[in-house]
Amino acid sequence: MKKLFIFLTSALILNLLWEFSHYFLYFDLTEIPKNLHLLSASLTDVLLIFILFLSVSTINKNFSWINKPKTKDYLFLIIFGLIIAFFLEVINLNLGRWAYIDAMPTIFSVGLSPLLQLATTSAISLKISNS
Repeated sequence: MKKLFIFLTSALILNLLWEFSHYFLYFDLTEIPKNLHLLSASLTDVLLIFILFLSVSTINKNFSWINKPKTKDYLFLIIFGLIIAFFLEVINLNLGRWAYIDAMPTIFSVGLSPLLQLATTSAISLKISNS
């Protein structure tokens, strides 16, 4: 449980840092106050990372994988983090919740920053929890 707590706390801190440091790359069209929007986005990211944790736990048939994660566990977090981020970004762009400024690098019309966020923050959080 301690490692899960460290994992999720690290994920929250990293996602808050990511959201606040990358906010300038967006046109926020939600009309939600900036700090509230970024806090809710970070909490949503942690929920998604927890779902990824539960998915890996289901595949490994236990929760103890977090004590000694294998390369395949990291790969799962990274690959499915990329997939989830891609689809969520496409959905939110199409709903008009935000748009990118010209400085945002894109791949397949999706911003590189949001595409990499879940994969990066989940993998780093797992590494932190095992340091």
